[in-house]
Amino acid sequence: MLELGLRALLLRTRTLALALLPLVMAVVCVVLAFAVSQDKLADVYPDLGANLLVALVVALVALVLGVNAFDDERDGGTFPLLAATSTPRWRIVGARVVAAWIATVLVALPAVVGCGVLGSRAGFSAGEVWGSLLAMLVLTSGAYCALFVLLSLLTQRALLIGLGYVVVWETSFAAFVKSLRNLSIGAYGRRLVGAVWDPDQIPFKVPSVGVTGAVVVLVAVIAVGTGLAMRRLPHVDVNQSGGG
Repeated sequence: MLELGLRALLLRTRTLALALLPLVMAVVCVVLAFAVSQDKLADVYPDLGANLLVALVVALVALVLGVNAFDDERDGGTFPLLAATSTPRWRIVGARVVAAWIATVLVALPAVVGCGVLGSRAGFSAGEVWGSLLAMLVLTSGAYCALFVLLSLLTQRALLIGLGYVVVWETSFAAFVKSLRNLSIGAYGRRLVGAVWDPDQIPFKVPSVGVTGAVVVLVAVIAVGTGLAMRRLPHVDVNQSGGG
């Protein structure tokens, strides 16, 4: 079930087109890494490695893949059979969340590699740069996918609502209102990227938690989002189109 879901997501035309975004960002990062002086790279890395990578690449890739995790069942009209099957709900939903999660990691990985090269050349510890970026990618993409798979089972406008969450909530309200950052997946992802700085020196906005706290929150979002999606599965409108 996981293999089928992963293949279905990765071989779609929209996924191949979506992969251009992280590839372009990777190229930009590598070019800057070798064309700009080290002191200027230290100023560029926060914008590319935290703000754009998390909010633009990881969030949007997870949104598109997450809300379309059940597209084959919707397009084929087999949702009633899927919901009525003897296969446990945790296995059905878990397989789709994990498939979207793995696909997001694979598609977004080039951008992470590009940011890793840039961050390493900016003078930060290479081990800390790569560790923080990979941790952010794995945990943040998992949290986004769990949320967006759940959203696709709740509404016919999952893509539009998810886009509103990413663009309006995360990059506007949560970015500028300190009390709202605790309700932003991307903010916790940026906190992981910020591990290369001292906590009081992080040059972008993050929640008032440490790295361990950010990890706990993101893991909790993955668990809760997946659990709620399992409960929702039997009640999905068979005519619903989660892709918006």
